Amino acid sequence: MSLTLKELLEWPPEIGDLAKSTTNLAQNYTTSAEFFRQQASDPSWEGKAGDAARASALAGAAHQEEVAATLNQAAAGMKGVQAEAEALSDQIKAVLNYADEPPAVKVDTTTGEVTAPNTGYFTDEYAAQVEAKAADVRAKVAALLAEGETADADLAKAMGIAASAGEPGARLVDEWKQDPAGLGPLKPGEVRDLGPIAGTGADGAIPGIGAADLGEVVQLPDGRYVAIFGDSFAGDRMGAGTHYPSVAVPVTFDAQGKPHFGAPLTGPDGSPNVLFPPPPQAAGKNTLPAGSIRMRDGTTYMMVDGTTKLNPDGGSWLTKVTNDPSQGWQPIDKSWRAQNDAPTQISGFQAADGNVYIAADSFDRSQGVTMYRVDPSQVTNRDAWQPWTGHGWGDPHQAAVPVTQPGVTFGELSFRDVDGKAVLSGFNQATGNTEVRVANDPTSIFSGGTPSTVVAQGGNWGDPGKFPQNYGGYILPGSTLNDLRLFVSQWNTDTNVPYDVREFQVNPKH
Repeated sequence: MSLTLKELLEWPPEIGDLAKSTTNLAQNYTTSAEFFRQQASDPSWEGKAGDAARASALAGAAHQEEVAATLNQAAAGMKGVQAEAEALSDQIKAVLNYADEPPAVKVDTTTGEVTAPNTGYFTDEYAAQVEAKAADVRAKVAALLAEGETADADLAKAMGIAASAGEPGARLVDEWKQDPAGLGPLKPGEVRDLGPIAGTGADGAIPGIGAADLGEVVQLPDGRYVAIFGDSFAGDRMGAGTHYPSVAVPVTFDAQGKPHFGAPLTGPDGSPNVLFPPPPQAAGKNTLPAGSIRMRDGTTYMMVDGTTKLNPDGGSWLTKVTNDPSQGWQPIDKSWRAQNDAPTQISGFQAADGNVYIAADSFDRSQGVTMYRVDPSQVTNRDAWQPWTGHGWGDPHQAAVPVTQPGVTFGELSFRDVDGKAVLSGFNQATGNTEVRVANDPTSIFSGGTPSTVVAQGGNWGDPGKFPQNYGGYILPGSTLNDLRLFVSQWNTDTNVPYDVREFQVNPKH
Protein backbone atom coordinates (compact mmCIF):
# COMPACT_ATOMS: atom_id res chain seq x y z
CA MET A 1 0.00 0.00 0.00
CA SER A 2 1.32 3.44 -0.96
CA LEU A 3 2.18 5.96 1.70
CA THR A 4 -0.28 8.80 2.24
CA LEU A 5 0.55 12.50 2.16
CA LYS A 6 0.15 12.58 5.94
CA GLU A 7 2.62 9.71 6.38
CA LEU A 8 5.08 11.32 3.96
CA LEU A 9 4.96 14.55 5.98
CA GLU A 10 5.86 12.62 9.16
CA TRP A 11 8.41 10.38 7.47
CA PRO A 12 11.78 12.26 7.62
CA PRO A 13 12.41 12.08 11.41
CA GLU A 14 11.29 8.44 11.48
CA ILE A 15 13.81 7.51 8.77
CA GLY A 16 16.43 9.55 10.62
CA ASP A 17 15.82 7.50 13.76
CA LEU A 18 16.22 4.28 11.79
CA ALA A 19 19.46 5.52 10.19
CA LYS A 20 20.82 6.52 13.60
CA SER A 21 19.95 3.15 15.13
CA THR A 22 21.60 1.34 12.23
CA THR A 23 24.74 3.49 12.55
CA ASN A 24 24.89 2.78 16.29
CA LEU A 25 24.54 -0.94 15.69
CA ALA A 26 27.36 -0.79 13.15
CA GLN A 27 29.55 1.00 15.71
CA ASN A 28 28.89 -1.80 18.20
CA TYR A 29 30.24 -4.33 15.72
CA THR A 30 33.24 -2.12 14.94
CA THR A 31 34.03 -1.91 18.65
CA SER A 32 33.73 -5.68 18.94
CA ALA A 33 36.08 -6.17 15.98
CA GLU A 34 38.66 -3.90 17.61
CA PHE A 35 38.41 -5.96 20.80
CA PHE A 36 38.97 -9.24 18.92
CA ARG A 37 42.01 -7.80 17.15
CA GLN A 38 43.43 -6.63 20.47
CA GLN A 39 42.92 -10.14 21.82
CA ALA A 40 44.74 -11.61 18.84
CA SER A 41 47.82 -9.57 19.70
CA ASP A 42 47.95 -10.86 23.30
CA PRO A 43 51.56 -12.02 23.84
CA SER A 44 50.44 -14.50 26.53
CA TRP A 45 48.85 -16.73 23.90
CA GLU A 46 51.57 -19.24 23.12
CA GLY A 47 51.90 -22.63 21.44
CA LYS A 48 49.24 -24.44 19.42
CA ALA A 49 46.46 -23.41 21.77
CA GLY A 50 47.55 -19.80 21.47
CA ASP A 51 47.68 -20.04 17.68
CA ALA A 52 44.18 -21.51 17.61
CA ALA A 53 42.85 -18.80 19.92
CA ARG A 54 44.52 -16.11 17.82
CA ALA A 55 43.04 -17.52 14.60
CA SER A 56 39.60 -17.64 16.22
CA ALA A 57 39.92 -14.03 17.41
CA LEU A 58 40.97 -12.82 13.95
CA ALA A 59 38.09 -14.71 12.34
CA GLY A 60 35.74 -13.12 14.84
CA ALA A 61 37.13 -9.68 14.04
CA ALA A 62 36.69 -10.25 10.31
CA HIS A 63 33.07 -11.28 10.81
CA GLN A 64 32.32 -8.27 13.03
CA GLU A 65 33.91 -5.94 10.45
CA GLU A 66 31.87 -7.50 7.64
CA VAL A 67 28.63 -6.98 9.57
CA ALA A 68 29.64 -3.40 10.45
CA ALA A 69 30.37 -2.63 6.78
CA THR A 70 26.97 -4.00 5.70
CA LEU A 71 25.16 -1.99 8.36
CA ASN A 72 27.07 1.18 7.45
CA GLN A 73 26.08 0.65 3.81
CA ALA A 74 22.46 0.31 4.90
CA ALA A 75 22.69 3.42 7.08
CA ALA A 76 24.09 5.42 4.16
CA GLY A 77 21.14 4.35 2.02
CA MET A 78 18.73 5.31 4.79
CA LYS A 79 20.31 8.74 5.13
CA GLY A 80 19.89 9.21 1.37
CA VAL A 81 16.20 8.33 1.64
CA GLN A 82 15.89 10.72 4.58
CA ALA A 83 17.14 13.52 2.34
CA GLU A 84 14.61 12.48 -0.34
CA ALA A 85 11.85 12.42 2.27
CA GLU A 86 12.74 15.87 3.59
CA ALA A 87 12.64 17.33 0.08
CA LEU A 88 9.35 15.54 -0.60
CA SER A 89 7.87 16.81 2.67
CA ASP A 90 8.76 20.37 1.68
CA GLN A 91 7.09 19.86 -1.72
CA ILE A 92 3.92 18.51 -0.07
CA LYS A 93 3.75 21.55 2.22
CA ALA A 94 4.14 23.83 -0.79
CA VAL A 95 1.31 22.08 -2.65
CA LEU A 96 -0.95 22.27 0.39
CA ASN A 97 -0.23 25.99 0.70
CA TYR A 98 -0.95 26.41 -3.01
CA ALA A 99 -4.25 24.53 -2.60
CA ASP A 100 -5.28 26.99 0.14
CA GLU A 101 -4.72 30.01 -2.08
CA PRO A 102 -7.78 31.45 -3.95
CA PRO A 103 -9.48 29.81 -5.64
CA ALA A 104 -9.03 27.32 -2.77
CA VAL A 105 -9.55 23.56 -3.02
CA LYS A 106 -9.43 20.98 -0.22
CA VAL A 107 -6.79 18.24 0.00
CA ASP A 108 -7.37 15.22 2.28
CA THR A 109 -3.85 14.23 3.35
CA THR A 110 -5.05 10.77 4.43
CA THR A 111 -6.84 9.76 1.23
CA GLY A 112 -5.13 12.10 -1.24
CA GLU A 113 -8.55 13.18 -2.52
CA VAL A 114 -8.84 16.74 -3.89
CA THR A 115 -12.28 18.34 -3.76
CA ALA A 116 -13.46 21.67 -5.13
CA PRO A 117 -16.11 23.75 -3.37
CA ASN A 118 -19.66 23.90 -4.68
CA THR A 119 -19.40 26.14 -7.76
CA GLY A 120 -23.16 26.53 -8.28
CA TYR A 121 -23.09 30.10 -6.96
CA PHE A 122 -19.96 31.12 -8.87
CA THR A 123 -19.76 32.75 -12.28
CA ASP A 124 -18.97 30.37 -15.10
CA GLU A 125 -15.54 31.94 -15.45
CA TYR A 126 -14.69 31.56 -11.73
CA ALA A 127 -16.12 28.03 -11.63
CA ALA A 128 -13.84 27.12 -14.53
CA GLN A 129 -10.85 28.53 -12.59
CA VAL A 130 -11.80 26.39 -9.55
CA GLU A 131 -12.08 23.21 -11.61
CA ALA A 132 -8.78 23.97 -13.33
CA LYS A 133 -7.17 24.57 -9.93
CA ALA A 134 -8.55 21.26 -8.61
CA ALA A 135 -7.23 19.38 -11.65
CA ASP A 136 -3.83 21.01 -11.25
CA VAL A 137 -3.65 20.08 -7.55
CA ARG A 138 -4.74 16.49 -8.32
CA ALA A 139 -1.90 16.18 -10.79
CA LYS A 140 0.59 17.58 -8.30
CA VAL A 141 -0.65 15.23 -5.55
CA ALA A 142 -0.40 12.23 -7.90
CA ALA A 143 3.19 13.20 -8.75
CA LEU A 144 4.06 13.55 -5.04
CA LEU A 145 2.60 10.15 -4.20
CA ALA A 146 4.58 8.62 -7.07
CA GLU A 147 7.76 10.18 -5.67
CA GLY A 148 6.79 8.73 -2.31
CA GLU A 149 6.57 5.25 -3.84
CA THR A 150 10.05 5.67 -5.31
CA ALA A 151 11.49 6.79 -1.97
CA ASP A 152 9.70 3.92 -0.22
CA ALA A 153 11.29 1.46 -2.65
CA ASP A 154 14.71 3.01 -1.96
CA LEU A 155 14.13 2.62 1.77
CA ALA A 156 13.08 -1.00 1.29
CA LYS A 157 16.43 -1.63 -0.46
CA ALA A 158 18.36 -0.08 2.43
CA MET A 159 16.34 -2.06 4.96
CA GLY A 160 17.01 -5.22 2.98
CA ILE A 161 20.74 -4.55 3.21
CA ALA A 162 20.42 -4.09 6.98
CA ALA A 163 18.48 -7.33 7.28
CA SER A 164 21.16 -9.17 5.30
CA ALA A 165 23.65 -8.33 8.05
CA GLY A 166 22.07 -11.05 10.18
CA GLU A 167 19.54 -11.37 12.97
CA PRO A 168 20.35 -8.08 14.81
CA GLY A 169 19.87 -6.04 11.65
CA ALA A 170 16.69 -7.89 10.74
CA ARG A 171 15.33 -7.35 14.25
CA LEU A 172 16.16 -3.63 14.13
CA VAL A 173 14.22 -3.25 10.89
CA ASP A 174 11.27 -5.27 12.18
CA GLU A 175 11.06 -3.23 15.39
CA TRP A 176 11.17 0.03 13.42
CA LYS A 177 8.22 -1.16 11.34
CA GLN A 178 6.26 -1.77 14.55
CA ASP A 179 6.78 1.90 15.55
CA PRO A 180 7.32 1.54 19.30
CA ALA A 181 7.62 5.34 19.55
CA GLY A 182 3.98 5.69 18.55
CA LEU A 183 2.74 4.53 21.96
CA GLY A 184 2.65 8.07 23.33
CA PRO A 185 3.67 9.56 26.68
CA LEU A 186 2.82 7.88 29.97
CA LYS A 187 0.47 9.29 32.57
CA PRO A 188 1.79 9.82 36.15
CA GLY A 189 2.17 6.44 37.82
CA GLU A 190 1.84 4.56 34.52
CA VAL A 191 4.25 1.77 33.51
CA ARG A 192 4.93 0.20 30.13
CA ASP A 193 6.70 -3.13 29.55
CA LEU A 194 8.80 -2.84 26.40
CA GLY A 195 9.68 -6.53 26.38
CA PRO A 196 12.87 -8.59 26.68
CA ILE A 197 16.04 -6.92 25.45
CA ALA A 198 18.58 -9.59 26.49
CA GLY A 199 18.45 -13.25 27.42
CA THR A 200 15.43 -15.52 26.92
CA GLY A 201 13.05 -14.11 24.33
CA ALA A 202 15.60 -11.68 22.90
CA ASP A 203 17.36 -14.11 20.59
CA GLY A 204 20.62 -12.77 19.21
CA ALA A 205 20.48 -9.52 21.19
CA ILE A 206 23.95 -10.21 22.62
CA PRO A 207 26.17 -12.12 20.19
CA GLY A 208 27.06 -15.48 21.74
CA ILE A 209 24.89 -15.05 24.87
CA GLY A 210 21.31 -16.33 25.02
CA ALA A 211 20.59 -16.04 28.75
CA ALA A 212 21.51 -13.06 30.95
CA ASP A 213 20.39 -10.98 33.91
CA LEU A 214 21.03 -7.61 35.62
CA GLY A 215 22.58 -5.46 32.83
CA GLU A 216 23.33 -2.28 34.78
CA VAL A 217 24.56 0.30 32.26
CA VAL A 218 27.69 2.23 33.24
CA GLN A 219 29.52 4.92 31.32
CA LEU A 220 33.21 4.55 30.55
CA PRO A 221 35.53 7.55 30.96
CA ASP A 222 35.60 8.06 27.18
CA GLY A 223 31.80 8.38 27.06
CA ARG A 224 30.89 4.94 25.73
CA TYR A 225 28.39 2.77 27.58
CA VAL A 226 28.64 -0.86 28.60
CA ALA A 227 25.98 -3.05 30.18
CA ILE A 228 27.23 -5.19 33.05
CA PHE A 229 25.39 -8.50 33.14
CA GLY A 230 25.68 -11.05 35.93
CA ASP A 231 25.77 -14.82 35.42
CA SER A 232 25.26 -15.24 31.67
CA PHE A 233 25.14 -18.28 29.43
CA ALA A 234 25.50 -19.20 25.78
CA GLY A 235 22.23 -21.17 25.86
CA ASP A 236 18.69 -19.85 26.13
CA ARG A 237 18.28 -20.42 29.87
CA MET A 238 20.07 -20.24 33.18
CA GLY A 239 22.84 -22.85 33.28
CA ALA A 240 22.77 -23.75 29.57
CA GLY A 241 26.10 -23.65 27.73
CA THR A 242 29.24 -21.64 28.37
CA HIS A 243 29.12 -19.58 31.57
CA TYR A 244 30.20 -15.97 31.94
CA PRO A 245 30.53 -15.04 35.64
CA SER A 246 30.03 -11.35 34.79
CA VAL A 247 30.25 -9.78 31.37
CA ALA A 248 30.69 -6.29 29.93
CA VAL A 249 28.77 -5.70 26.70
CA PRO A 250 28.92 -2.47 24.64
CA VAL A 251 25.54 -0.82 24.26
CA THR A 252 24.03 2.13 22.40
CA PHE A 253 20.47 3.43 22.49
CA ASP A 254 18.33 4.41 19.53
CA ALA A 255 15.93 7.34 19.34
CA GLN A 256 13.20 5.25 21.01
CA GLY A 257 15.50 4.42 23.93
CA LYS A 258 15.91 0.79 22.89
CA PRO A 259 19.33 -0.74 23.56
CA HIS A 260 21.49 -2.36 20.89
CA PHE A 261 24.32 -4.58 22.09
CA GLY A 262 27.66 -5.49 20.59
CA ALA A 263 29.75 -8.61 21.18
CA PRO A 264 30.92 -9.22 24.77
CA LEU A 265 34.14 -7.46 25.75
CA THR A 266 35.03 -9.96 28.47
CA GLY A 267 35.27 -13.71 28.46
CA PRO A 268 33.73 -16.80 30.09
CA ASP A 269 35.02 -19.05 32.87
CA GLY A 270 38.69 -19.83 32.40
CA SER A 271 39.25 -16.89 30.08
CA PRO A 272 42.28 -14.64 30.62
CA ASN A 273 40.03 -11.57 30.36
CA VAL A 274 37.44 -11.87 33.13
CA LEU A 275 35.70 -8.63 34.09
CA PHE A 276 36.24 -8.76 37.86
CA PRO A 277 39.55 -10.36 38.92
CA PRO A 278 39.08 -11.16 42.63
CA PRO A 279 41.34 -10.09 45.49
CA PRO A 280 43.14 -12.91 47.35
CA GLN A 281 40.37 -13.05 49.98
CA ALA A 282 37.82 -14.03 47.31
CA ALA A 283 39.96 -16.36 45.22
CA GLY A 284 37.90 -19.09 43.56
CA LYS A 285 34.59 -17.31 44.14
CA ASN A 286 32.06 -16.38 41.47
CA THR A 287 32.49 -12.62 41.07
CA LEU A 288 29.27 -10.69 40.46
CA PRO A 289 28.38 -6.99 40.10
CA ALA A 290 26.74 -5.42 43.15
CA GLY A 291 25.98 -1.83 42.14
CA SER A 292 27.75 1.36 41.12
CA ILE A 293 28.48 4.92 42.25
CA ARG A 294 28.40 7.67 39.65
CA MET A 295 30.51 10.82 40.17
CA ARG A 296 29.86 14.22 38.60
CA ASP A 297 33.26 14.19 36.84
CA GLY A 298 32.27 11.05 34.93
CA THR A 299 34.11 8.57 37.15
CA THR A 300 32.23 5.40 38.06
CA TYR A 301 33.02 2.93 40.82
CA MET A 302 31.46 -0.51 41.15
CA MET A 303 31.03 -2.90 44.03
CA VAL A 304 31.82 -6.54 43.36
CA ASP A 305 30.98 -9.58 45.50
CA GLY A 306 32.71 -12.93 45.72
CA THR A 307 29.86 -15.43 45.86
CA THR A 308 28.96 -19.08 46.34
CA LYS A 309 25.46 -19.84 45.05
CA LEU A 310 24.62 -16.13 45.33
CA ASN A 311 25.81 -15.97 48.94
CA PRO A 312 28.46 -13.19 49.24
CA ASP A 313 30.72 -15.35 51.42
CA GLY A 314 33.79 -14.03 49.59
CA GLY A 315 33.12 -10.50 50.81
CA SER A 316 32.86 -7.32 48.75
CA TRP A 317 35.25 -4.77 47.25
CA LEU A 318 35.29 -1.71 45.03
CA THR A 319 36.71 -1.30 41.55
CA LYS A 320 37.11 1.67 39.22
CA VAL A 321 35.54 1.59 35.76
CA THR A 322 38.12 2.06 32.97
CA ASN A 323 37.93 2.35 29.18
CA ASP A 324 39.10 -1.25 28.68
CA PRO A 325 36.88 -3.81 30.43
CA SER A 326 38.74 -6.59 28.61
CA GLN A 327 41.75 -5.97 30.84
CA GLY A 328 39.61 -6.52 33.94
CA TRP A 329 38.59 -3.96 36.52
CA GLN A 330 41.00 -4.52 39.37
CA PRO A 331 40.10 -4.40 43.10
CA ILE A 332 40.86 -1.05 44.72
CA ASP A 333 43.50 -1.46 47.39
CA LYS A 334 42.14 -1.85 50.95
CA SER A 335 38.49 -1.77 49.80
CA TRP A 336 37.76 -5.46 50.50
CA ARG A 337 35.42 -6.18 53.43
CA ALA A 338 34.19 -9.47 54.87
CA GLN A 339 30.54 -10.40 54.30
CA ASN A 340 29.29 -9.31 57.72
CA ASP A 341 31.50 -6.24 58.12
CA ALA A 342 29.90 -3.93 55.56
CA PRO A 343 27.10 -3.68 52.97
CA THR A 344 27.51 -6.09 50.07
CA GLN A 345 25.26 -4.22 47.64
CA ILE A 346 25.15 -0.49 46.89
CA SER A 347 24.17 2.25 44.48
CA GLY A 348 24.97 5.95 44.70
CA PHE A 349 25.62 9.29 43.09
CA GLN A 350 27.35 12.59 43.69
CA ALA A 351 24.66 15.20 44.29
CA ALA A 352 24.62 18.89 43.42
CA ASP A 353 25.81 19.72 46.96
CA GLY A 354 29.07 17.88 46.19
CA ASN A 355 28.49 14.99 48.59
CA VAL A 356 28.16 11.39 47.52
CA TYR A 357 25.04 9.58 48.74
CA ILE A 358 24.94 5.79 48.82
CA ALA A 359 22.00 3.43 49.31
CA ALA A 360 23.05 0.01 50.56
CA ASP A 361 21.81 -3.42 51.63
CA SER A 362 22.93 -7.04 51.37
CA PHE A 363 23.49 -9.04 48.21
CA ASP A 364 21.50 -11.93 49.71
CA ARG A 365 18.47 -9.68 50.37
CA SER A 366 18.68 -10.16 54.14
CA GLN A 367 18.84 -6.45 55.09
CA GLY A 368 16.81 -3.29 54.79
CA VAL A 369 18.12 -0.25 52.94
CA THR A 370 20.66 1.93 54.74
CA MET A 371 22.09 5.28 53.64
CA TYR A 372 25.61 6.71 53.71
CA ARG A 373 27.19 10.04 52.90
CA VAL A 374 30.85 10.54 51.99
CA ASP A 375 33.13 13.24 50.68
CA PRO A 376 33.91 12.62 46.98
CA SER A 377 37.64 12.39 47.73
CA GLN A 378 36.96 9.49 50.13
CA VAL A 379 34.50 7.38 48.14
CA THR A 380 36.80 4.36 47.93
CA ASN A 381 37.68 4.58 51.63
CA ARG A 382 34.81 2.61 53.11
CA ASP A 383 35.93 3.60 56.60
CA ALA A 384 34.97 7.21 55.74
CA TRP A 385 31.34 6.50 54.85
CA GLN A 386 29.03 8.31 57.29
CA PRO A 387 25.89 6.28 58.13
CA TRP A 388 22.43 7.77 58.44
CA THR A 389 21.37 7.15 62.05
CA GLY A 390 17.76 8.22 61.74
CA HIS A 391 18.55 11.65 63.14
CA GLY A 392 21.57 12.72 61.13
CA TRP A 393 24.83 11.64 59.54
CA GLY A 394 26.82 9.78 62.16
CA ASP A 395 30.43 8.87 62.76
CA PRO A 396 31.81 6.44 60.14
CA HIS A 397 32.16 3.73 62.77
CA GLN A 398 28.54 3.96 63.94
CA ALA A 399 25.93 1.47 62.78
CA ALA A 400 23.57 2.63 60.04
CA VAL A 401 19.85 2.59 60.82
CA PRO A 402 17.67 1.22 58.00
CA VAL A 403 15.42 3.76 56.31
CA THR A 404 13.02 0.95 55.44
CA GLN A 405 10.37 -0.32 57.85
CA PRO A 406 11.22 -3.24 60.19
CA GLY A 407 10.99 -6.54 58.36
CA VAL A 408 11.29 -4.93 54.91
CA THR A 409 14.39 -6.09 53.06
CA PHE A 410 15.62 -5.21 49.60
CA GLY A 411 17.77 -6.73 46.89
CA GLU A 412 19.21 -4.94 43.86
CA LEU A 413 19.34 -1.13 44.07
CA SER A 414 19.72 1.73 41.61
CA PHE A 415 20.07 5.16 43.23
CA ARG A 416 20.48 8.18 40.96
CA ASP A 417 19.93 11.92 40.68
CA VAL A 418 17.24 12.41 38.03
CA ASP A 419 16.18 15.96 37.20
CA GLY A 420 17.42 17.15 40.60
CA LYS A 421 15.51 14.52 42.58
CA ALA A 422 16.78 11.46 44.45
CA VAL A 423 15.37 8.40 42.68
CA LEU A 424 15.67 4.88 44.09
CA SER A 425 14.66 1.85 42.06
CA GLY A 426 15.06 -1.66 43.37
CA PHE A 427 13.66 -5.04 44.29
CA ASN A 428 11.50 -5.12 47.42
CA GLN A 429 11.84 -8.59 48.88
CA ALA A 430 8.84 -8.01 51.15
CA THR A 431 6.41 -7.35 48.29
CA GLY A 432 8.11 -9.28 45.50
CA ASN A 433 7.97 -6.15 43.34
CA THR A 434 10.48 -3.93 41.61
CA GLU A 435 9.57 -0.43 42.78
CA VAL A 436 10.58 3.21 42.21
CA ARG A 437 10.56 6.05 44.73
CA VAL A 438 11.25 9.76 44.14
CA ALA A 439 12.18 12.20 46.92
CA ASN A 440 13.64 15.68 47.36
CA ASP A 441 16.60 14.33 49.33
CA PRO A 442 18.20 10.90 49.82
CA THR A 443 17.08 10.27 53.40
CA SER A 444 13.40 10.95 52.57
CA ILE A 445 13.23 8.18 50.00
CA PHE A 446 11.22 5.93 52.35
CA SER A 447 9.40 8.64 54.33
CA GLY A 448 5.66 8.41 54.80
CA GLY A 449 4.95 11.06 52.19
CA THR A 450 7.02 9.43 49.46
CA PRO A 451 4.84 7.35 47.11
CA SER A 452 6.13 4.20 45.43
CA THR A 453 5.44 3.15 41.86
CA VAL A 454 5.31 -0.58 41.19
CA VAL A 455 7.20 -1.31 37.99
CA ALA A 456 7.05 -5.11 37.90
CA GLN A 457 4.60 -6.84 40.21
CA GLY A 458 5.38 -10.32 41.48
CA GLY A 459 2.83 -13.11 41.46
CA ASN A 460 2.28 -16.57 40.06
CA TRP A 461 3.60 -17.70 36.70
CA GLY A 462 0.81 -17.36 34.16
CA ASP A 463 -1.07 -14.60 35.98
CA PRO A 464 -1.92 -11.79 33.52
CA GLY A 465 0.00 -8.58 34.09
CA LYS A 466 2.31 -10.15 36.70
CA PHE A 467 6.07 -10.62 36.54
CA PRO A 468 6.95 -13.45 38.93
CA GLN A 469 10.49 -13.60 40.32
CA ASN A 470 11.44 -10.18 39.00
CA TYR A 471 14.45 -8.27 40.31
CA GLY A 472 16.95 -5.57 39.36
CA GLY A 473 15.45 -2.27 38.25
CA TYR A 474 18.55 -0.42 37.00
CA ILE A 475 17.95 3.18 35.92
CA LEU A 476 19.18 3.82 32.37
CA PRO A 477 21.19 6.83 31.16
CA GLY A 478 19.06 9.61 29.71
CA SER A 479 16.10 8.91 31.98
CA THR A 480 13.86 11.77 33.10
CA LEU A 481 11.25 11.95 35.83
CA ASN A 482 8.47 11.63 33.24
CA ASP A 483 10.23 8.97 31.19
CA LEU A 484 12.28 6.73 33.47
CA ARG A 485 13.79 3.72 31.70
CA LEU A 486 14.74 0.62 33.68
CA PHE A 487 16.26 -2.82 33.13
CA VAL A 488 14.36 -5.45 35.16
CA SER A 489 15.37 -9.12 35.29
CA GLN A 490 13.21 -12.22 35.57
CA TRP A 491 14.27 -15.76 36.40
CA ASN A 492 12.03 -18.79 36.86
CA THR A 493 14.14 -20.69 39.36
CA ASP A 494 12.09 -23.89 38.90
CA THR A 495 12.62 -24.26 35.14
CA ASN A 496 15.54 -21.80 34.63
CA VAL A 497 13.58 -20.22 31.78
CA PRO A 498 12.89 -17.38 31.28
CA TYR A 499 16.19 -15.89 32.38
CA ASP A 500 16.19 -12.45 30.87
CA VAL A 501 16.34 -8.67 31.11
CA ARG A 502 13.33 -6.58 30.12
CA GLU A 503 13.10 -2.85 29.53
CA PHE A 504 10.40 -0.87 31.31
CA GLN A 505 9.26 2.70 30.76
CA VAL A 506 7.90 4.48 33.84
CA ASN A 507 6.40 7.84 34.75
CA PRO A 508 6.87 7.45 38.52
CA LYS A 509 4.64 9.13 41.06
CA HIS A 510 6.36 12.20 42.48
